[in-house]
Amino acid sequence: MGERGNAYFQGFLTGVFLGSFVGAITALLLAPKSGRELRADIRRRSEELYTKARKLLDETSAEATEVLNEARQRAQAIVQTAQEQAGALLKGAERTIQEARERVSSTTERLREAVQASSEALRSEIEGTSPAPKTG
Repeated sequence: MGERGNAYFQGFLTGVFLGSFVGAITALLLAPKSGRELRADIRRRSEELYTKARKLLDETSAEATEVLNEARQRAQAIVQTAQEQAGALLKGAERTIQEARERVSSTTERLREAVQASSEALRSEIEGTSPAPKTG
C-alpha cells in the first residue's frame, strides 16, 4: 500500500470512527431516557465503538506489517538476483579480457618473431650473405 493509499485509509478509519461516535451520541441524546440511563447508554456505546475501532486498528496494523515484510523479502530477492547477475557479468568480462590479453600476447610474439626475421634478412642482405637458418 502506498503512502498516499495509507493516508487515505487512515482518514477513512478516522471518519468512520468519528461518524459512528457522533451518530451514537446524537441518537442517545434524542432518545427519551433519563439522565442515568442516557449516561449508561453513552458509556456502553462508547466502549463498544472503542473496542471495534481498536480491533480494526490491530487488524490493519497486522496487515500493514505483513505487507511490509513481504516487500522487504521481495526487495532482498531482487538485490540478491542483481548481485548474482553482476557477478556473472564480471566473470564474463574477466574471461573476455584474459582472452584478449592472450591474443595480444600471441600476436605480439608473432610480430616480434617477424621483425627479428626481417631484421636478420636485412642484415644478411646488407652483409651480402644469405640468411642463417632459423633454429627452433
